[in-house]
Amino acid sequence: MPTNSTPRWTMAAVRRFDIIYVQRRNPLMVAWWSASFPGFGHLLMYKNTTGILLTLSEVIINSLAKINLAMVYSFSGNFAMAKQVLHPQWLFGYMFIYFFAIWDSYRCSIEANKHYELAILENGRIPVHLMRSTGIQFLEKKRPLVAAYCSLIFPGLGQLYNKHIWLGFYGIFWWWIYITFSHFYEALMALILGHNRMVVSILNPQWLMFMPSVLGGAMYHSYTSAIEQNRLFRITQRQYLTDYYEKARIDSMNGTERNSPLWMIGTFEHCTEIEQALSILEHSGIHPSRIQPVLMDAHADKSLTIVDQRFDGTAKSVEIGFASATACGVLGISLGFVLEWGPIIWGLIFGFGGFLLGFGLGHMIKSKHRLPRQKHKLPEVTVLVQYLNEEEASFIQQTFWRYKAITVGKIERPRTMIAP
Repeated sequence: MPTNSTPRWTMAAVRRFDIIYVQRRNPLMVAWWSASFPGFGHLLMYKNTTGILLTLSEVIINSLAKINLAMVYSFSGNFAMAKQVLHPQWLFGYMFIYFFAIWDSYRCSIEANKHYELAILENGRIPVHLMRSTGIQFLEKKRPLVAAYCSLIFPGLGQLYNKHIWLGFYGIFWWWIYITFSHFYEALMALILGHNRMVVSILNPQWLMFMPSVLGGAMYHSYTSAIEQNRLFRITQRQYLTDYYEKARIDSMNGTERNSPLWMIGTFEHCTEIEQALSILEHSGIHPSRIQPVLMDAHADKSLTIVDQRFDGTAKSVEIGFASATACGVLGISLGFVLEWGPIIWGLIFGFGGFLLGFGLGHMIKSKHRLPRQKHKLPEVTVLVQYLNEEEASFIQQTFWRYKAITVGKIERPRTMIAP
């Protein structure tokens, strides 16, 4: 794949308060999140200004039109009250904005996928580090489930975990608004104390109905963003290893080192520890020309490098599970206003059940891009280091193990055959 240090199509950028990047998205999934909460689809593609303005218009106009309140009455079968609470003068304008958000996010995701493919093929260099007086930003490997869990605890925290600073604090601010005006914590406390009959009277359904979409959208965004940052980390490390050590071999390797049959071999996942290990070896006197990283392919089809960031079965199923949980959670909360256990319990039951339903459907849907099931840890980089004596071999071996090598091997000097 050709490289370009000044690409026309930029794949990622590290900013003072954010890390933004293009990534391949399913246009239908983007449209779904715009339908769930207008603006969310644009935020998924890091069109942050458009997304934030659309989310603000959703909260303001929805509240003026009493759409969420009408949804509660409609789902619980009280259609007469649903008609009574709606304000048509706000409703008609809301519908125009609502459908525009869905259409525009779908259209933009198709175009963004084209830009993503061009950026992948151009293989431009990606900045990985930014140091300013406001702080340090850098790419690092993330744990997608940890990101989703942070958003589950309090929406916005998952975005902060992924270094989307502005978006994270925006989410935190609005979550405080939702729980304050919905009186969710007061109702939860009443439920915990056994005053189940008081829960419905305490909750404000207009504000409560925002919460499932916000919670599900925050979890989905943080989960997929963490996966994407891991992919970007992998790309940047492969670029670095290729550029640095290939140049060292061309410029500095001498004939004796090139023909040496003695090798220490270590296999790694992509991680910062690889670069730490190689730096330790270089500072200990092993010239970069004696180090040869081999970048391993996870699959035979090279065309999948454009579409491989989230096409393992589990990640796709989790994404569908988040979307399904959001829709079912809204339905459960609405029904909870007329059922005995109340909106909170039924919302949790429907939300959890919706996640399991979506997760199961995700496993049933077969994708032509789905990669074969593999073990949890696979060698992604194999490092070969030429050594000159057994003492040096032992040092290399210990360094590999210290910095999270998956396996370590050794090619020894052939034994001399002595003629009888």
